Amino acid sequence: MLLTANTQTPLCRKSLMATDRIIRYSVIEVEPDYLDEYLPLALEVGDISMRTEPGVLAMYPTVSKEDSCKITIMEIYASQDAYKSHIASPHFQKYKQGTFHMVKSLQLLDQNPLNPDMYISSGIIPKEE
Repeated sequence: MLLTANTQTPLCRKSLMATDRIIRYSVIEVEPDYLDEYLPLALEVGDISMRTEPGVLAMYPTVSKEDSCKITIMEIYASQDAYKSHIASPHFQKYKQGTFHMVKSLQLLDQNPLNPDMYISSGIIPKEE
């Protein structure tokens, strides 16, 4: 299955990182029977979040090469308030409620930057056909 993000709508203008920024790895294990149903929902919430939420600076989902049911998402939020706004958004609530029964395990691993002076420049670059 080939999954692609919506590349028609540009990203919103992004907020600057605050001192209370959140850098997190969300490590998700999906029940194998739900994987094909889960992946489009995860892509959709990430795509909408990146395009519409100024405080969502990065959402970079990856799938384990060894186990396609293990998904890790690098998430970067400009601030605690940006994160609170994200989890209260209708698109996140739709994702969370729609996938709750599909998730076998979830770990939220908060990180500290090695170089706090670095910044994130986010974008979704369309694939060349």
